[in-house]
Amino acid sequence: METISTVRDRIAVLSQEMDGIHFVNLLYWEHGEAATLKARADHERRQRRLEEIRGELSRLCLSDR
Repeated sequence: METISTVRDRIAVLSQEMDGIHFVNLLYWEHGEAATLKARADHERRQRRLEEIRGELSRLCLSDR
């Protein structure tokens, strides 16, 4: 079982990663239709990573109880 401090630290790291993804996604959305195939693929990769982060946050929040 992880300590509360470890869980909080991991949540902070994941939150920072989500903030970074959001920032890059904002840039992607500004380009809209002009986005390249690589940019679209990168966006899809970021979306998958966000799902992974959400799952990990959910597990961490449940283990914090």
